[in-house]
Amino acid sequence: MMQSNRVPPSATFAGGTVSADFPLFRTLSAEQRLIAFGAMTRRDLVRGELLVEQGGASDALFLVLHGALAVYRTDHSEPIAELRAGELVGEIGFFANIPRTANVIAIRDTSVLVLTRAAYARLVQETPGIIDALLAALAQRFAVQTARLLPVRASPKARTVALVSGGREPVPAAFEARLRLSLAAAGAEIVDLARVQAKFPGRALDASEVADWLNGIEYDAPLVAYFGGHEASEWARKTIRQADLVVFACRGHAPAPDLTEIESFACSVHPASARRLVRVHDIRRHEVSGTAAWLARLPCFMHHHVALEDQIDIDSLVRFLCGRAVGFVAGGGGSLGTAHVGIYKAFCERGAMFDIFVGTSVGSAMAAGFAKNYDAEHLERGTHEIFVSSRSFRRPTWPRYALLDHKAFDAALADQYGLHCRIEDCWRPFAAVATNLSTHSLELIRTGLLWQAVRASSAIPGLLPPFYTRDGSMLVDGCLVDNVPLAQMHQLKSGPNLVVHFGEPATEMFDVDYAALPGRLELLASLLTPFRRKSLPAAPSAVNVLWRSLVAHQRYDTLPTTPLDMVMRPPTPDGIDVTDFDRHQEIFESSYRWAQQIIAASEAVHNPALAAIVASAMVGDKSADHATTATAPVSQQARVG
Repeated sequence: MMQSNRVPPSATFAGGTVSADFPLFRTLSAEQRLIAFGAMTRRDLVRGELLVEQGGASDALFLVLHGALAVYRTDHSEPIAELRAGELVGEIGFFANIPRTANVIAIRDTSVLVLTRAAYARLVQETPGIIDALLAALAQRFAVQTARLLPVRASPKARTVALVSGGREPVPAAFEARLRLSLAAAGAEIVDLARVQAKFPGRALDASEVADWLNGIEYDAPLVAYFGGHEASEWARKTIRQADLVVFACRGHAPAPDLTEIESFACSVHPASARRLVRVHDIRRHEVSGTAAWLARLPCFMHHHVALEDQIDIDSLVRFLCGRAVGFVAGGGGSLGTAHVGIYKAFCERGAMFDIFVGTSVGSAMAAGFAKNYDAEHLERGTHEIFVSSRSFRRPTWPRYALLDHKAFDAALADQYGLHCRIEDCWRPFAAVATNLSTHSLELIRTGLLWQAVRASSAIPGLLPPFYTRDGSMLVDGCLVDNVPLAQMHQLKSGPNLVVHFGEPATEMFDVDYAALPGRLELLASLLTPFRRKSLPAAPSAVNVLWRSLVAHQRYDTLPTTPLDMVMRPPTPDGIDVTDFDRHQEIFESSYRWAQQIIAASEAVHNPALAAIVASAMVGDKSADHATTATAPVSQQARVG
């Protein structure tokens, strides 16, 4: 429902401070601002309402008072921009006197100030300073649009979140109580129906003063969390319309496919990309079951598992909501993969709490174990079983499909990660990166069987057969496109990341006499005679050359890092090749000791990325102190069931 009313000269919005802070009004005097207000009318839009239609007449200029608008072009399915409080709308068509260049739609309940062409002409005569103000606002818009062209594409942070119930089984009250404490510790503003009614007794939720007050809170707070309750009430609908992101808290197994009233309303308002699912459990486990059924019923961009035994998982969820989730990015590197485990152990001992894992090639194998809450020792044993005991990379076959027999490798992966374990059921969010040779693009695998995702991400072309999906896609090692999937992590979430990769130096020379490379018979004789092996040239192995060739086009000095991404490039112990899986223990221990030294050195110079990564533990300690006095935890110790 739309409202339009004249803005009185003395009008104030959101406590009287927001409008004065808008770039458009910042250079105007108080008297000039009043004149500008007097020339405008206010228009309120509900979510989904069209403000500007592409091709329409540009007969007015708009200023976003509060809320959010999305800009769409008819030839693009995705929005090309979002506009929020203080930003201008329709200025291109207005000043160029051309038809509207895009559709502009409210993506939450929104209010704008409308300046018609006739009103603008009068305003310029009465307040010439408005022209300079408009030029300054347009210059700022241009600067913002230019900044969006930077190569680093980060997941957008939500400013407002609605928390509602999913499914039909009630979520324990302890979840909401602890979530409130953790949000407050993170600096978020919490709004529920009781607070609104206490502030505005007897007033309708859609009253303009309520909307102005809520949007004033949103303007000042880094995050506003609206607790919508358990029923499909008018307040729950208000919170959903008010939010950038809706979070469904659910319990137990997924009910019948038909949605509840509140779920149906939320899905009609928010696309899957703006929805999150939180499954609440009693204890923490390596894996759960049934998450795929929940996501089939209620598709969401990301899901989370939360155990009520302590505050750890709730704090992790809050970091996601606040745009501070800590990621672990694991690059490919063959036998060097256990360096990920050593570095992970060193950071965990320092107090880092990782919230999400993305890996490619052998990095996906290690990251998958981290996502299942396996400790370093468990992963070390698993590495030995997969690559040493099973002799997965020591089984040549007739080279019809590949050089190696993949059956032992597949069986070892299924045994270590679970034959039926799905990515969705891992305790922490996880994604494996593979190269899709069917579409010639990078594939981010976030659903399906865990062992198959690791297998697809690790399918070194030529050595192992590609992994073929049910829809006919041919997947091979992710290193072919991106051996350090930091950009993919940025697309999944905002916040700091620990990035581990094994990129080669810019220049590496080899002291090898080409003429000394043996032919077939000479090589066979040397391999069969132990004392002659030492006389073979110290040249890289065929697999090493293949791996170098696959990643040769990638430049690790141009990783899309942000100031909060900490890049670790562990040194390789002398004489170790990417196929020396039997030396995994040595690699693990050396990387662990090296990471401890790097952490200490980084702390000494106050490295901001390290501070952001380990800050997660300090936030958790703060909220946990409150939680132990507010609720009775299931267990005093974080444990894995």
